[in-house]
Order: sequence, then C-alpha cells, then structure tokens
Amino acid sequence: MDFKILYIEDQAAESREQDLINLGFNTLTYDPSSDISEVLQQVKQADINALILDYRLTAGQKQACFDAPTIAQTLRTKYSHDTNNKYEFPIILMSNEGIITDYYNDFTSQDLFDFTLTKKEFLDKPERFKSKLISFINSYEVIKDSKYDILKILGITSNEENLVHTGIITKTKQFDQHTFEFSRLIFEQIIRAIGPLIGKDVLAARLGVSQSSPDWDKLLLSLTNTRYVGILSDVYPRWWMAKINEWWYGITEATIPLRRLDAEERVETIKSKLNLDLVPIIKTEYSNSSNFWTICKYSNVAIDPFDGIELYKRDLLPWQEKEYISIETGLTSMDKLKDYISVIDKKAIRELVKKINANG
Repeated sequence: MDFKILYIEDQAAESREQDLINLGFNTLTYDPSSDISEVLQQVKQADINALILDYRLTAGQKQACFDAPTIAQTLRTKYSHDTNNKYEFPIILMSNEGIITDYYNDFTSQDLFDFTLTKKEFLDKPERFKSKLISFINSYEVIKDSKYDILKILGITSNEENLVHTGIITKTKQFDQHTFEFSRLIFEQIIRAIGPLIGKDVLAARLGVSQSSPDWDKLLLSLTNTRYVGILSDVYPRWWMAKINEWWYGITEATIPLRRLDAEERVETIKSKLNLDLVPIIKTEYSNSSNFWTICKYSNVAIDPFDGIELYKRDLLPWQEKEYISIETGLTSMDKLKDYISVIDKKAIRELVKKINANG
C-alpha cells in the first residue's frame, strides 16, 4: 500500500522529505503559518495515513506561533467525534534530541503522540522507523475495522477472554470509539508494561534461559502458540504469560510452577523435555537468588524481585506489575533515580557502598 505522509517542519525539510520518499512513503511537506486553521485545512486536504511533526515550528518563513503539541492537541480534540474516523491517524513527533528531552519533561504533551524519536534515531535506523510507522498505521485500521472490539484488536478469540484483565475491558469502555485512545492504551500500558504480556527479556528471565544459548531461537519456536498476535506485534514481539504457564505445565507434566524454581532447575527441565542446548542466566554480582521473574528497568538484566529495588512514583494500572532496578543500577545511578527509590532502599544502598569501599 502506498502510505501518504504529511511532514510539518518549519525549516528546510527537503532532506528529510527525500529520506521518507526513499523509504517508500508518498510524502508531502508543509511549513505552517501563524493561523492554525490553515494547518488543519492542509491536513484535511492531504488525505493522509500519518502525520509527522517537528517540535518547534516557530522559525519558518511563515512564522507560526505554535508548536507540535498545539497541532496534535487540536487534531485529537477537534476530530475526536468524527463519525467516519477520517482524521484519526498516527501522529509522530520527530525532533532534535534536546527538544525531545523537553517534550518528556512536559507531562501535558505526553498523551498526544503515538511515538516520538530524535532525528538522529531516524537517520541511524530508517528501516526500523519505517516498520514501526507502518505498524501504527495498520493498527489504526485494525482498531476501526474491528469496531473497537478489544478481543479482536488484541488478536485473541472469544474462548480466550480470560487472557484479558477485566480492568482493560473497563478502561476501553471509556474511550467511546476513539482510535488513538485504544492504540495508546495497548502500546503504552499493555505492550510496554509487564503484565499479561511480557517481552523477550522478561520471557528469558522467567524461563531462566540465556538469550545467547545455542538453541534460544528453537526455544522461541516451541513457544509460537503463546505469542501475542494483536496490533503492533510485528514490531513489538510479546508473549502471553498465561499461555507460557500452560506451555510449561504441558511440556513438564509437573505441578511445580516456574516461579518456585531457580534458573538452573528451569533450564534443566526444559532441556530434558525439548532436547535443546540451553544455558541458564547467571545472577548478577549483588543478587542472592536466581529465581528470576522480572528485569531491571534500566539494564534489562534478569533479577528476582526480592533482590531488586522497587521503583515508586508511578501509578500502576490493575493489570501491571511493579517495576524494579538491580542493585548494580542502584549503586551506579542513585542520583538519577533517588526520587523513585524508597528511603529504606536508599539507606541500604548507601550501606552497601560503604561496605564495598571498606573492602577495597
């Protein structure tokens, strides 16, 4: 399909426009004026599949007096009740690194864009950007075509309803058929969180298997029926934890859950049943347990939550699991993370630092 993209940039955009064209997108560029209604008219006339915005839009020849969040907010609200959903499409923020940092510091703007990236990230990995953008465009179509049926959107059948936490169903009932809200919930709160779905690093931790194992790919192949196949699954591989548990009991014919075994025990069981060459994950220096169940949020190393440092200051939704960092990350990044670590954990880390220093 020939996807049509509108790229709004206030300065010379020819190079970026050509980059997008080279990726196969039918690309239009636009330097916004100071009248936002003209911008909206341009969007309507373009009949696009996605919109890409630079953050700062005030330095162009037409002297726009607003930035990307204003355009995104206006589009999200003005056409939120459009009956044919013609103006609901992915909106992507692409700007310079420092400006993207400003965006993340502006909490009022963080619920407007489907995803963000720096221009450097775009140039470094253009094919990754292409795959991701196409996946988001397709996800909007799936959401609309499914008539906002959350089971269909998540790629599960009616007899698999138990995979979906009731909180997710309750949440989607509030969206009133707003495509962006469905897409954002699934991307930000289901795919990018640890809960009913888990990513590859958490999967490895819970199986106790190192991803550098010779037969890691064969192990993944044996887990094909546990894969998530809903929207965005082509660029964000995920697995249903409930199905992983079913798989585990199916191959082991045991009654002992994964959580109660250490990495070596899990790996030996899987190796004996599937005849695969697998290597267990080795615990980190300051970990006591190899009963891995989660990962460090910043280093992605496997940890047992009992060895981890719990992160606070985030309102978890009912289906989401707590987030942790490893002790190693706590030791090296205390200043950056101090607002997210409890007083007790901060004290424990300081005591560990003293002990390490005392031992030379």
